Amino acid sequence: MHNNQKKWGLLTGYSVVLMALVAGFVYGFVHATIYKAGDSDLTAKLLQENISIYKWGIASWILIFVLDIIVSVGLYIIYKDEQKKLALLSSVLRIIYTLILGIAVIQLTIPLINNSEISKGLLYFESFEKIWSLGLIIFGFHLLALGVICFKSNFTSKFFGIFLGFGGLCYLLIQNLKSFFPHLNETTTTIESILTAPMALSEISFAIWLIVKFYRLKRSVN
Repeated sequence: MHNNQKKWGLLTGYSVVLMALVAGFVYGFVHATIYKAGDSDLTAKLLQENISIYKWGIASWILIFVLDIIVSVGLYIIYKDEQKKLALLSSVLRIIYTLILGIAVIQLTIPLINNSEISKGLLYFESFEKIWSLGLIIFGFHLLALGVICFKSNFTSKFFGIFLGFGGLCYLLIQNLKSFFPHLNETTTTIESILTAPMALSEISFAIWLIVKFYRLKRSVN
């Protein structure tokens, strides 16, 4: 394995872990603090009162966007020698997802650009959610492709192939329900509460493995 691949392996692993931490902050704290589904007046009030936190949330989404691009490139570089076509497919799918995420985040910037739109904060949060949900369907296909890569790889444990594939299927199930079957909202919420942990752990555990694996490879050379 080339030194360039080792560097990208570490960078990719660290990027995914950092992304998970930042996403926990922006979605688990910023959005949870301001966005109150179905309550336009309260959302607008909280947005006005927490505008500084909201700005940090936008900055966090921009960081996630950049990290996703880094991960897309990194995964291709790591696996291109073994499975070039699948690696390219997986990375392209993640880049498409990231571009859709970018479009979703633009919705959230509108109240910052135009203060008169703060009163419509709920509308922009809902628009973000709908667009991002569609993007996460693409992300599900990315994880499926990455799972196949890992399962076929001589370099990566088949465990991650199965785990990432399962994570991808979970994303596809939940986000398709959200996007195309909104009348099943209660069922979707229940399923999501059960599958959120394995969905997150599938990619985070893989990222930790990348860090450990490539750190050892780097040390063995040195």
